[in-house]
Amino acid sequence: MTLADPQLLTGLGSALSIFLASTGSAIASAEGGIYALRKKGLTAFVPIIISGVLAIYGIIISILLVGKMGSAELTEVNGYRHLCAGLAVGLACLASGMGIARFLKHLNVAATITSDDSDRPESEPLIQRERRAMVNENFVHLALSLVFLEAIGLYGLIVALFLIGK
Repeated sequence: MTLADPQLLTGLGSALSIFLASTGSAIASAEGGIYALRKKGLTAFVPIIISGVLAIYGIIISILLVGKMGSAELTEVNGYRHLCAGLAVGLACLASGMGIARFLKHLNVAATITSDDSDRPESEPLIQRERRAMVNENFVHLALSLVFLEAIGLYGLIVALFLIGK
């Protein structure tokens, strides 16, 4: 009798990869939807598209893990590796989604600040000055920031692929 069933561990890894990656994607998509509502044009949907890619990372690993479940070479060590692979991609995508959501939330809050700052004193808090400066956002800066935040999930996918393969 083994300590843990390798098929159970692989199934848990598969479930966790989908659940955590989709949670990160949903958190980022919620703030991306608010961003899209206040912007005009097709470029407003870039945060939502990038957030959706995080869920795809979890699906990729989950499909690979389910394919390994019926394998005759499934040992206890491989079960633990598959569980770690699911956790690696899931937690990385969750962290990436939370980072994207936090970044977009700052942009959304900054856009609600009124632009009539001619009567504001120069000694106002630094945070408010930074938020007013963020209102004039640039699409290139937005896209680069989102790509770098999404790279965290991609790193989790790469680690998971190394853990699954021998």
